[in-house]
Amino acid sequence: MYSLLIVDDERWVRQGLVTTIDWEAEGIKVIGDVEDGEDALTFIQNQMPDIIITDIKMPRMDGLAFIEAVKNANMPSKIIIISGYSEFSYAQKAMRLGAVDYVLKPIEETLMLEVVRKCIEQIKREREDHNEFLQMSERVRESLPLARQRYVETLLTNGSASQQFSRTVWDRLNIPLDPDQIKVIMIKIYDWGVHEHNPKEHYLLRHAIGNLAKETGKHAMKMIACSLHDDPDTDLAILVSPNKEADLAHEQGIWETLISACWRYLGIGINIGISKNSQITDIHASFQEAVQISAYAFYEGYGKVYDANEMDVPQSHSLPKYTQPNGWVTRFVHAVKLSDDAALRALIDELFAHLQMHKQKCSPFVLRKGLTLLFTEVEMKLEINYASDLKEATKSFVLPYFALSDLKDVLLTILLQFQPGDNASGNRKRFIELAVDYMEKHYTEPLTMNRVAEHLFLNPSYFSKIFHEKTGETFSKYLIRLRVNRAKELLKVSTLKIYEVAEQVGYQDFRHFVKLFKEQEGMTPAQYRDIGV
Repeated sequence: MYSLLIVDDERWVRQGLVTTIDWEAEGIKVIGDVEDGEDALTFIQNQMPDIIITDIKMPRMDGLAFIEAVKNANMPSKIIIISGYSEFSYAQKAMRLGAVDYVLKPIEETLMLEVVRKCIEQIKREREDHNEFLQMSERVRESLPLARQRYVETLLTNGSASQQFSRTVWDRLNIPLDPDQIKVIMIKIYDWGVHEHNPKEHYLLRHAIGNLAKETGKHAMKMIACSLHDDPDTDLAILVSPNKEADLAHEQGIWETLISACWRYLGIGINIGISKNSQITDIHASFQEAVQISAYAFYEGYGKVYDANEMDVPQSHSLPKYTQPNGWVTRFVHAVKLSDDAALRALIDELFAHLQMHKQKCSPFVLRKGLTLLFTEVEMKLEINYASDLKEATKSFVLPYFALSDLKDVLLTILLQFQPGDNASGNRKRFIELAVDYMEKHYTEPLTMNRVAEHLFLNPSYFSKIFHEKTGETFSKYLIRLRVNRAKELLKVSTLKIYEVAEQVGYQDFRHFVKLFKEQEGMTPAQYRDIGV
């Protein structure tokens, strides 16, 4: 049996709701009816109803103030708003404050029952979640780390679960964080490097990032790492309770160090979003905030730390979704099929301008999602007669992670796969130009042939073949020469120590760098600097 409280300043409305609907048939008991928000607050201090039906306009305390008071007290009651057409804006504000739904006056029984049943379904799900939490706590002895992981994951991804937070379960799981001082750190792996196509390694790498984070921040904060294997937007979430004396700059430095460590030790690129400080009951909202703030990488570049404390992030529900230019997909697919290079470049320019225009209207998270859906549609509609010379290239419009400013280059790189056979030689030349450009921008990182081939959407063996054909040397020799040349420049113009030069050009193993330098130049880096060539 579910309990119901009715709040309205008009007696005939309260009596009508009590008598005209067969509440018992719905499994509901009306436990009271009061005439304004103040009386309702007094009532619910003694009896907590499962469902509250309340009017908007009432004397003393109106419906909006009452809903806000219920929310601030973390009361779990489901609230239904009664409003007239002239009060629609109030009803919208009530929904933002946490009301489940609204029913317009004059009240129709069928509409009211539909909304009430919606509340009952939510209550059932929340009770099931609560029971699951209780059962989980009983299984703690079997596997405390696994139970902790599942519990934290549920809090992050389930809004009703975080609102029904249980301090008893938290303590029994021995979670070393302050539930009143929590931040969510969202980590997205945007570049898997050589691990791109190995899901087993993805699983291990998520755990490795968590271990690196704990080691990096062990003196500044307590943390719990939670791998999210099935979330398309997040690979790892970290809950932290910062030390009181730690400032924001110090905290951000920890996460910047983690980004560098992931490149250095794991060969992967990560992006980080940080929520504002909150309580555990708001942890789901904090997780969403971290995801939204991390998405600013689409505007400003990946491999950085984005902190909600330092950026003005609009509420996602207040921003429109992205829609493509009129008929763009159909025109684009047609141009690809015809290999109309001029039309394709014009369409890419049109899309880029359209996206730039929507930067002020859409959040980066929404814009990136819209772009991904757009090219999913392109891929579904496109039927390709693959050029025999490129039969080993991966034909796909699945977008990699890139900043919006790089859109034109990324799309043109993808489109090179679909050029006809008579342009094969030109395609190969352009592929190598793009490869060299990418290498020059990323030679300081753990760069491999597979990673460059992946960037160009090419099979590694095919890429290796055309790279040697066009440059006259293997990928590895070209990369060594590139790095050694950059090292020579640093040795001439800087006072960096030799091991620091090695790190600057992408070598973490100092001895290996010296060996390669000597093989390339016939002398050691120190000798090269002394001679001053």
